[in-house]
Amino acid sequence: MMLFASRWQWAIFAGFIVVALITLLQYNHPILGTHVRTPITVSLNTTTPSNPEVASGTSKFHLLIPANGPHLQLCRAVVSSTILGYSVPVFNGWNKTGELDASITHLAKVRNVLRYLNNLPSASDDDLVLMIDGYDVVFQLPADVLIERYFAVINAANAKIAARFGADSIEALSGVNAPRETILFGPEKICYPVDWSRPGCWAAPDDLDIPVGAFGPDDGTLDHNQARWLNSGTIMGPVGDMRRLFAATLKRINETYDPAHEYSDSDQRYLSDIWGEQEYWRSIARHELYFHDGANSTDRSPAGDSGDTARIIPTRVPGQRTEFHIGIDYRSELFQTRVGSDQVIDHVAFDRPTREKSGLATYVTKNTIESPHFKPYYIRLPENVVFSTSRLLSGISQMLEAKPEDLISTIRFGTNFVTKHVYGMFHCIGEKTYLDDLWYLLWFQKYAQPLFEAAIRSVKEGKKISDTPIDGRKWDVAHGYPKTPEMDLQAGGVWADFDGEWLSWGELCQPFEEDLFGDKK
Repeated sequence: MMLFASRWQWAIFAGFIVVALITLLQYNHPILGTHVRTPITVSLNTTTPSNPEVASGTSKFHLLIPANGPHLQLCRAVVSSTILGYSVPVFNGWNKTGELDASITHLAKVRNVLRYLNNLPSASDDDLVLMIDGYDVVFQLPADVLIERYFAVINAANAKIAARFGADSIEALSGVNAPRETILFGPEKICYPVDWSRPGCWAAPDDLDIPVGAFGPDDGTLDHNQARWLNSGTIMGPVGDMRRLFAATLKRINETYDPAHEYSDSDQRYLSDIWGEQEYWRSIARHELYFHDGANSTDRSPAGDSGDTARIIPTRVPGQRTEFHIGIDYRSELFQTRVGSDQVIDHVAFDRPTREKSGLATYVTKNTIESPHFKPYYIRLPENVVFSTSRLLSGISQMLEAKPEDLISTIRFGTNFVTKHVYGMFHCIGEKTYLDDLWYLLWFQKYAQPLFEAAIRSVKEGKKISDTPIDGRKWDVAHGYPKTPEMDLQAGGVWADFDGEWLSWGELCQPFEEDLFGDKK
């Protein structure tokens, strides 16, 4: 009898522990929003894995660069991404011809990226893929920081989406057209191509959690605009969702391509209209959720400045997919685009202690919007940026004049003064000679070659992007280097397309070494 009672006591005790654990997990769930989180650090598990099968496992991070021929700027993208711990890049469309030739049509980017994604197995669907324009993007922050930023941004966006649709969490919204954010595009301050009849222009949301006027007077001046629109030069998301989006984009191209149209070869035109239509149908679903009046879709449209231009109102047939999980990195946490942003970005040193004396900050005295009431303020350098940057520098510690952690306060990071973020990478929309000066401002430039070679050794030795779980899993490069004895520059290179042709450093970037690593500037 005593044994029977003891077992019941143990059962009750175990039940109490289970309830306590469930309660604890609920109140720390990143989407439920019932717990205020501290700033992200490299050890923080930012979300629940989207696929339970990859929990506590390892996922891959793919880096795709549509490119069709050698160029100094292409090699800058390769060198900066390599230094910062990204996967060995895959060039999509290298030396291709016809409709796959990017020098003939920008639509080759869609076709070539989709060919790569279609050749990945379904087991890769939860991998992350980052696609960048190859001739005007340079990287600034390490790969593990970018992955953490990605999950932080989409988690915050999904919590907001769930609240807008009256749900406790994003998981409560189900169905093929349930709104969700998994794919992030870079932001842009103007809708391009400019055509206010397009959904990609007029259906852009105007609630960005950035107050109107933060970039300057709301007068329509490019510099003062909020970055509300989609830019297709930087994209990041899960393989499975990216595959669906690029397939839908190619389908739209094949069905609507008009060679007489001024922007018939603009990949951004097609991608932004798919996003604009997604936002439109979200607004219709939200209206119906609250009003239940069966309003005709032509009666409802998000706010947008279309002037006197007649809007093209989307239509759909039953069962049509209108939700592609597209979002925009409005605060430039991952992607900083240039046009219209020169007055709010600069490279600054984080050389002031924070008020808590436990970190570093920069003191901003630049009155970017010329406000008569301006007061200087601090921007804090995130702890994971400090940690990951120090870790990279420790790989060449024998060459440094001080300990890596002591050098952080001397580094100047590119920073957006309005959004208060040190951005992950810079996309130079517009005039490209700007990059010739920017390259020498990047924080790693002084040690570029030894850092580049240290990064190659790290990958060849099998080190991961992150051994600390992010989204419940470790992260590794999707592509490494060929098995050769070299560990210096000559081991560098990239893969061409999904068929695996290796492009060596000698044939790709060696002619530009003086610009990449020398003191030519």
